[in-house]
Amino acid sequence: MTGDQAVAGSGAGAGMLVLGVDTCGLSGTVALAQVERPSAEDSQSSARDFGQLAKILGQITLEGRTYSSTLVSGIDRLLTKQGVKLADVGAIVAVHGPGSFTGIRVGLSAVKGLAEPGQIPVMAVSRLAVLAAKAGVGSAALDAHRHEVFLRVELDGEARELLAGAEELSHISESRCGAPSVVAIGDDSAGEVVGAAWSGAELIRVEAPTAADAIRLSVPAILTGEFADLATVDGHYLRRSDAEIFGEAAKGASREKGAGVRIRRMGDADIEAVMEIAEKTDHAPRWARAAYLAAIDSGNQPRRVALVAQREEKVAGFVVAAILPGGEAELESIVTALPHQRRGVARELFASLKHELRRQGVREVMLEVREANRSAQGFYRFLGFQEDGRRPGYYADPVEDAVLMRLGLR
Repeated sequence: MTGDQAVAGSGAGAGMLVLGVDTCGLSGTVALAQVERPSAEDSQSSARDFGQLAKILGQITLEGRTYSSTLVSGIDRLLTKQGVKLADVGAIVAVHGPGSFTGIRVGLSAVKGLAEPGQIPVMAVSRLAVLAAKAGVGSAALDAHRHEVFLRVELDGEARELLAGAEELSHISESRCGAPSVVAIGDDSAGEVVGAAWSGAELIRVEAPTAADAIRLSVPAILTGEFADLATVDGHYLRRSDAEIFGEAAKGASREKGAGVRIRRMGDADIEAVMEIAEKTDHAPRWARAAYLAAIDSGNQPRRVALVAQREEKVAGFVVAAILPGGEAELESIVTALPHQRRGVARELFASLKHELRRQGVREVMLEVREANRSAQGFYRFLGFQEDGRRPGYYADPVEDAVLMRLGLR
């Protein structure tokens, strides 16, 4: 069954019509809104205030597990009720997860099918980001079943999303930043998991996010035209394999992650150890000694930041980034030695790298990673990177696309 939500106003006005689609939860929603251009006074408003520029014309609820048969007809019914056609829609906001695997696939497939013929721009947003914005906080959690949650956590002014169980939640609470003080909870099950691990956090129970909420969150980006490349829009699944690289301790180990690690600049004496670590690590670049010497040479161009992690008098990992013109940097390599993996070394390296890059005026970091290297992509997403495009056939042996990712530094 489907149900129509009461709406304020109807019909198409002078603003842009925006269609919203969310099929990630136990029930789904499709919404239509009219987004007005801000006045000079509105332009000084916060992102949350910008949501008021979206006048929700209508919203329809779809029963879960029926999306393949009800989604397209529901959109048609919503548009017909408002007296508009798909050709009148100026943008589509798609909630691309996390949540139901099947629901996400059905929703994105439908959005792509609707957007492609008329070249309607599409924006993909995280369901966790929508939930957090709805509560007016930075962190949020949704039930992922099996005593785990889909988690958005805002620490040090940066939001990261991951699949988290008790181990990951405990690790976050014991980290340098600690657990967030306030978390938006989308359901009781998520509240039980988070509450058990973070007893000091205030849990704000919020009704499940909807397509209308997603449109409101997206207004600032819609007004500035920050749309996605339709070809690269994909589901935001937060599978367990994406979290393992940074979340789980070695079997039988109880050592605190990140403990005993000292980050310092790479020197000549470190290069042999660094090359040995890279040689023994899958997907690590195989640089010649001359390349590392160039990386630590302050007079070389492009200028680089090269750091090593030291634990128990041994090099446990390293990171190298090139500083480019225009306030950008490229993360060229970040590698942890096998005995030290999943113990927070890479996270500590990147935290120190960010601090140094900010000090040198860098505003954005980019990187490229093999399409098949899903674990690395999951780690980069945890660090805050977002996919920014593809380079077809970029890698050789085997031939493979490069996934481009970016992270803004605040």
